[in-house]
Amino acid sequence: MDKKGACDQDGWVRGSEGAVPPGRYDRYWDLSTSGVHQISRPIVIDGLQRPRVVIDLAPRVRWAENELIDDSYNAVEHTAEQLYANFNLPQLAMATVALRVHMRMSKEHLQKKKNLQERWTELARRMKRARVEDERLRFDEDRLADKRVAPTAGMEGLEELFALEAEELVTRRQASEQQKAEMRRIWTELEGEDDALMKNAPTFEQSQDLQDPYRLTLVANQGAGPRPRQRSLASAMHTFVEALQKPLSRTDQMLLEIALRRCMRALAPDEEERRLDQWEKRHILDAEEKYALEFPHLTAYVRSSGGG
Repeated sequence: MDKKGACDQDGWVRGSEGAVPPGRYDRYWDLSTSGVHQISRPIVIDGLQRPRVVIDLAPRVRWAENELIDDSYNAVEHTAEQLYANFNLPQLAMATVALRVHMRMSKEHLQKKKNLQERWTELARRMKRARVEDERLRFDEDRLADKRVAPTAGMEGLEELFALEAEELVTRRQASEQQKAEMRRIWTELEGEDDALMKNAPTFEQSQDLQDPYRLTLVANQGAGPRPRQRSLASAMHTFVEALQKPLSRTDQMLLEIALRRCMRALAPDEEERRLDQWEKRHILDAEEKYALEFPHLTAYVRSSGGG
């Protein structure tokens, strides 16, 4: 195929040379044929109970009687019903772990961004004070130059005073230049940190809750072809959660975790009813160990906190 119609290994059609590629999380999503819904590209999950599953992600905030209402309870119930019907216990536990990892990464990123913003603010204040001081210094330098050419400049003792004042101004100027150089160094340092923070961001910043319905498409591995694709449970759930970083805000993700844990508890055996917390924690710990083995670079974010 030519460059205009070439397809990559994920099935995305590349545009003409130099076209902007999709964003890190945009690659999972596209508009449905009707143009009404955002629908994900198929995500392969081995062990899926049906060949193809479409999970509707409903907004928790919706219009009712001409006003916006918080419908979190029904949003959680709607998601939980679909997850319960299509995911087994290991999948639910691993999805919970993967979701927590992404949320912890996002929280850390936001804290780093907040700290960086505070440092930018402090630098701006220093630069403002430096500009004021520089204006005063230039005024004093100009005033000294005017006094040295004034008619009284040749009076006895004045040159000595002018020399002392000039020496003081030189010292102030040197300090001012050193301060400017230091602020330029800090500016460059902050720019580098800002750039790195954006490149390594776990998600494109999401500040709004889910506005419109999204449809997540999951497919079971059919094992077709001479080399059927094999995906581990940790890898599948990691991709499942990563795809949700685009549409779901942090609040929406917290509701998803509630739905996942609700489904896990619904699958608990009757004999574990009195020890439900311990039973759930055992399955989460087991999933965390497997997740950490699959993604060792994320080990710092894989930690059990009991109740979440």
